[in-house]
Amino acid sequence: MATSQLKLALFAALTTGVVGQSTYGENHVRVSKDSDMLVQTAFPEPNVTLYSPAFSRNAEFDPGWFEGTEGATQESTLDSFLRGLARKNDRWFKYDKTDFVSEEGRAFPYAYLSTSRRSHRESSGKLKVWLQGSVHGNEPAGDEALLALLGAMDKDPKWAQSFLDKMDILVLPRYNPDGNEYFQRTLATNFDPNRDHTKLRRQQTRDIKKFFNEFNPHIVVDMHEYGAATRYAGNYTNAADGMYSAAKNLNINKSIRELSENIFAPAINASLASKNLRGEPYVTASRTSPVPRLNEAGTDAKIGRNAMGLTQTVVFLFETRGIGLANQSFGRRTLAGLQMVLGVLETARDKSRDVLSTIEQGRRSFISGKEEIVVTDYTEYSERTYTFADRRNGDVVQLPVEFASTTPASANLTRARPEAYIIPRAWFDLAERLRVSGLEVETLRDGFKGQVEAYNITSISLADSYYEGEILNTVTTETITQEVDLPKGSFLVKTAQKNAALAFIALEPENIDSYVSFGVVPMEAVGDIYPVFRKV
Repeated sequence: MATSQLKLALFAALTTGVVGQSTYGENHVRVSKDSDMLVQTAFPEPNVTLYSPAFSRNAEFDPGWFEGTEGATQESTLDSFLRGLARKNDRWFKYDKTDFVSEEGRAFPYAYLSTSRRSHRESSGKLKVWLQGSVHGNEPAGDEALLALLGAMDKDPKWAQSFLDKMDILVLPRYNPDGNEYFQRTLATNFDPNRDHTKLRRQQTRDIKKFFNEFNPHIVVDMHEYGAATRYAGNYTNAADGMYSAAKNLNINKSIRELSENIFAPAINASLASKNLRGEPYVTASRTSPVPRLNEAGTDAKIGRNAMGLTQTVVFLFETRGIGLANQSFGRRTLAGLQMVLGVLETARDKSRDVLSTIEQGRRSFISGKEEIVVTDYTEYSERTYTFADRRNGDVVQLPVEFASTTPASANLTRARPEAYIIPRAWFDLAERLRVSGLEVETLRDGFKGQVEAYNITSISLADSYYEGEILNTVTTETITQEVDLPKGSFLVKTAQKNAALAFIALEPENIDSYVSFGVVPMEAVGDIYPVFRKV
């Protein structure tokens, strides 16, 4: 291999963990469309009107839309659509762009829907709802569903008012404009933006997270699509029009998690069913045959749904069937996304007082709480059925599966909640990451001197390949008590604050998404003392 080729391969390995499978831009997935029979039988197009650009009478599409290399709605079309709605509905529809740009310099247009004169940074006393789409740039039904929501509100202002009487809504339709331009999952740098919520390696992740924390929502929806090509038990495909998952991490206040699972999740499923669409919990497969093994959405905080949920917020991931289908079934895919969003918004509207009080009380309880924090958890498989379509005849059936439920997961490593974490001045970059995550971090003018709990590393296990540019490090520890004398400018992170659970994840070294796990704080040998201390 020539030197230049070797450097390119090494760069790919460092940035994506996969040698020879990434280019700069245009990283398209293989198209695998459904047969006409399967579409007509299991996934027929719905008889509905969608008020988004892709479904307008004069919609124009790049040829790549039909080949799986371009999205449905171009950046300029999306921007024009939002501007037009803002002009028509200037009393409640505010168009703007963020003060930061993407890795390649593209803008982030957004819509703020509110009858209040306050900015999105302020509270009007109502629920605050954040809707985001296209974290992955090759999942076009997500942002199209959000545009369809805005279009429907424009067509029926009285209906729109019924929501805005109870909530303020911020819509960020495209979280990943570079990925949209290239019709690829990842950022321009080939990092997955939905795996960067703990280590915060990319500036774009940090910028959006600051924007998110400025808004400080009570409810979040994150729109995605899932791959349609996977075969289960030989001849079957996932038949869910929409899969959904609440944030699952056990450090989210229990009442907020129960609100998500017991009130919102059934409403989401009912909203899909009202349009003859099928809903299921979001899963990934660890085995596809002979009996599929399905894992419900996990608790890991590197992924958006849990990272946002750890701000003590109701969060839902929505996945519609679509990756690899190009333009196929786009109306049904978009409708499924829209119906899941409406399941959340209509529930929040109709139960606004209870939803707001539950979340606010849950936040207060978390801030003042003394419960142990959960460092690691596990799930076990049990038998149930799941909805599949038979690719041979289009029949929609229930097949037996082994299912690992995270509703809820079970804790297997817990610790007493510290009063605070103390970070030496030399590790200022940890303090900065925590601030980006919305935590208050105090700079100690006089330093810190006193007794603390420290972690002694008792075992280390390095992964054998890269994950998102890092070699993951799994460690175990023992707790020791020692005296420390830290210099002026060291940092104190109190845990009596709303976003403290993000500090639990990042700073407890055994957590799968900790700064130790991602090598932000390298622990290289048994006997190392972890340089973040617990004040108890």
